[in-house]
Amino acid sequence: MEVLHPRAALLSNFEVLTLLRELDADHVARTKTALRIKKEEDAAGKPTLEPHTEEVSENLRTVELETIQYLSADYQPTLQQSEHGISQLVRDLAPLSLTKAEKLQVVNLAPTEPVELYVIIEELEDRLGDCMDEILGIVTRSLSATAGTAPAAAQSTSPTNGPTHTEIVDAYEVEQGWEHDAEDADFDDSGDVRVEGDLDMEQDD
Repeated sequence: MEVLHPRAALLSNFEVLTLLRELDADHVARTKTALRIKKEEDAAGKPTLEPHTEEVSENLRTVELETIQYLSADYQPTLQQSEHGISQLVRDLAPLSLTKAEKLQVVNLAPTEPVELYVIIEELEDRLGDCMDEILGIVTRSLSATAGTAPAAAQSTSPTNGPTHTEIVDAYEVEQGWEHDAEDADFDDSGDVRVEGDLDMEQDD
């Protein structure tokens, strides 16, 4: 494998979470299909000559699931974010002369208090002393816009539209022969994010 465009773009936590959920949903679908085929073959008395699924590293699956769990935690702003909200946030921050890394941190941390900006933006008072309230307002509006569309989002995340986080974990643990606690929280696996273009890396001259 060859890396053609190293660090071509900066991905937000929301985008990483969405990508991992898509990968997990695809893996769950393939695993369920393989288990169904195996049961049918066993019932028909046909020997299984080769596995129906690709070998997936157990360590990779563990990292994927733990990352989904971490980025979906209650204290993470990802639960209040959306593709539209993040895109609008990045556009609204454009006139403020922030670096791409600072914009990314604002997206990931979604600061709502002035003290939070001091750990994100270098020389905050010298560069943006008069704009702190404006930045916080922009962030708050991006989250409020997402909260306002929550009912519609809830309708699009019904179990019929894709596997839940519990189903993902169940399928993985079936592969590993583990037992799973049915009280684990479900996570929304739907959505598509393509806002990385707003955070493209600057090209060297």
